[in-house]
Amino acid sequence: MEKLIIFAALGYPGSANPSLPAIPATWEELGESAVAARAAGASIVHFHGPHDEQGKIIPDRWGRLAEEIRKRCDVLIDFGQAGAPWEERKPLLQLGTGKPDFFAVSLTNHDYRRRHPDRGDYDVYYSHTRKELEEYARNCLEYGVKPHWEIWHAGGLWNFEYLAKQGLVEKPYWLELLFGTPGGTWSPPTLEEIDHRINTLPADAVYSVTARGTAGPLGQTRMLTFVIIKGGHVRLGTQDIPYYAEGVPAKSNAQLVERIVRIATELGREIATPDDARKILGLHTQRLQS
Repeated sequence: MEKLIIFAALGYPGSANPSLPAIPATWEELGESAVAARAAGASIVHFHGPHDEQGKIIPDRWGRLAEEIRKRCDVLIDFGQAGAPWEERKPLLQLGTGKPDFFAVSLTNHDYRRRHPDRGDYDVYYSHTRKELEEYARNCLEYGVKPHWEIWHAGGLWNFEYLAKQGLVEKPYWLELLFGTPGGTWSPPTLEEIDHRINTLPADAVYSVTARGTAGPLGQTRMLTFVIIKGGHVRLGTQDIPYYAEGVPAKSNAQLVERIVRIATELGREIATPDDARKILGLHTQRLQS
């Protein structure tokens, strides 16, 4: 069976659970969390970078953060915040040595119901047209960054196949299957739903599973264990579920990664290094074109 890629979604300063101990409170802490997650067994880290006072992306600071992490370890980097406007995100592909290895792209609209400890419940909506998805695909090809395609429900597969038929996506495809996020993108965090989604994937897809929100920490562990057995890959971290068990906050992203490493090892699944992940996902060089 293919080695297991562990994809750590780190959480970030200003996220919805800022008071929990494992959520990085500063960008320096986020860098420390990335290095620790790599040491624990993650081959890819996903994060949201710095913003200005209006909430807009500051591209050069994202790039500097990526460069600082790369100086300290060999982890692969995925830039998140797929809901931000395309015009804000495009410069992140143009950062030279600071650009990411992967770039999160949502194949359907964002529609979340979130809860903030101070603000209470609030809604988040972002629209992603097929024209925008074409722009993402073309620019990722141009700048040598592999898209990490987020599939929140089955409709995302239709949009992905639309892009693939136009020759805008290179194989192997890197697809992230997400479950349990409250709101209009919700899909049931169940083993049956995972199986159904996997069975509809293209033959050349490499997939990873994310269990969030209504999955809870126990449901997440159960779902990711199932995926390990099925031969897929896994994403977890304080951005997704910042708890180690029900009511027990995680101490760190590394702690969450370590548990998945133990489970995979006991099931006989080897853990992928960043070099292994490059081969599995079609990144054949240390750094792609600048």
